[in-house]
Formats: sequence, structure tokens, C-alpha cells
Amino acid sequence: MNDFSDDLFDEKKIKKAVRRGKLKTIITVIIISIVVFVVLNIANSAISAHYSQKAFKQWDAYVRLSMPNGYISETVDSRGLLGGISNYEISKDFKIKPVVIERKQYSFGLVPSVLISRGSGGRIGITGEDWQFGYKENGWREMMFFHPNVSYQKYKDDEELIERMQGDKIYEVALSFDQPYKPSELFIQLPEMTWFWIDTYSNEQLNEFQQEAKENDWSSTFISEKDALGFSINTPYISTHDLEGEYEHFLELLQMSISPNHQKAFNKMKDIKLEDVEILGVVVYGTKDELEEILENPKIKASSLGGVIENY
Repeated sequence: MNDFSDDLFDEKKIKKAVRRGKLKTIITVIIISIVVFVVLNIANSAISAHYSQKAFKQWDAYVRLSMPNGYISETVDSRGLLGGISNYEISKDFKIKPVVIERKQYSFGLVPSVLISRGSGGRIGITGEDWQFGYKENGWREMMFFHPNVSYQKYKDDEELIERMQGDKIYEVALSFDQPYKPSELFIQLPEMTWFWIDTYSNEQLNEFQQEAKENDWSSTFISEKDALGFSINTPYISTHDLEGEYEHFLELLQMSISPNHQKAFNKMKDIKLEDVEILGVVVYGTKDELEEILENPKIKASSLGGVIENY
């Protein structure tokens, strides 16, 4: 009888010990899982933040180079595993105030998310009877540029269009010159805010432009806004010295940009001094009266209207 009681007591102790062991194991697994979860989340957040910042710098450089006076004004990240998606706003400094132009997305990270985008602006003039305008999401026209070393069948001239517009407005106008000019050779009194179109094109690109201008319909042969690279100043242009800091920043942006074409442009421009840079045109901002004299200058080969805002 005593042996039976002892066996039963020992069996209870064993079961109790097993239960304690199981509970201890479960608690240990839970603690380890929590620690691992926290550590992995911290690591994921750190990696995502690093690549988010890197992608922002690359895309902001791209925007600043390919949209006159444009920049990324706001980003909102949606993070996943080792990466994510950034929703961003593109704004443009428009002399008296910034204006939101477009909203877009980019992916970032070790495992970038796949983006599927449908639609952004539109195009008219596809019949060849009018210029094949591109439009930004806010309804503004994308400006057209005409390289002075390419012979086009027709050049854009929006001077009359601007004259017909009513009200007190500020206009954004892209001006293409009749030939490349060094900074010391600029021939016009430029407004307070001016964006300078820089010749970053290779001989191969120029040959392509010339071939397109020769073979394609005139309505589609021009250099689009995103393919015209440059930088701006917010003070009146007086001498080459006014461009020094911005030119250095321009080279930095070319090297930083997400675009392979911008990297190629950097390789061409990195050894060219500011005084030897060729300026192909400008983008200027002003009222009709402020732009009238500039538009009538015979050295202006083409003019293309971009954005328009009320002057207040």
C-alpha cells in the first residue's frame, strides 16, 4: 500500500515538473519571439529609413534637374519588408509662391515594391496639325525646347498666345536661343528668377535630334521639358560669379540623380569649367510687360509657354 502511494505521489510530482517545464519553455519561446520581433522590426525600420532617404535624394535630384524650379515638397512613406513605397508631391517655385504640380510614387529598399501606374496628364495634337503637347497633372503644358545646333522644320512661338491672355498673370516661358552662349556672352537682361538650360548633350544625342527633325513630323520634333537639364538662380543675373554656387550644385545633382542619362551628362560636364559652359536657353517668369522685351529679342529662336498663375 505504501509502495503504491509513493508511486502515485512520484507520478504527480513528475507531471507537475513536466507542466512547469512546458510552461517555462512556452514563456521562454514567447520572450525570445518578442525579442526577435522587436529586433527585426528595429532592423527593418533602420534599413527602410536608410533606403528611403537615399531614394529621396536621388528622386529629388532628378526632379530638380528635369523640371525647371521643381522639387519634391512632401513625401509620405508606406514601409513594408526591407523597403516600401513613397508617395510624393512635386512643387515648383513660381517667382511669388510655390505651386503643387503633380503627385507620384517611387519604391525603395532592398526589396522594392512593384509599382503599377496608370495615366499621368495627356497629349493633344496627335494629328500633326498642332504641336503634340504634353500636359502635367495640374493642367499646365510641358514646355518645349529647341537645340540651336539642330535644324527644325518649325519652331514654337507663344508670344502671340501670351498677348491674347487676359488678366494680371505671371507666365512661365521657355526661351530657346539662336546659338549656344557662354555665361559671359548672355545678351538679355534677365528677370529675378531665371532657369538656365545647359548643353549636356553628346554628339550621338545631337545626331539623333537632327535625324528626328529631318524624318518626323514637325509637330513632334522638339526636346521635351524632362530632357532639358539646367539650374536656376533667384537673384538678377549680373555676372558669371552669380552662377558659381548653382553650377557646382548642378554637377552634384547630376551625379546623385536616379537617371542613368543624368549620370552620362555628369561624365560629360564634370571637367567643364563654368566659363566654358554653353547655355542653350532660359526659362523666365514674369508679367506680360516684364517679358515683352525679352520675347521680341531677335536672338530668341523659340518660345514655349508653361505654367500661368494669378499675380497675387
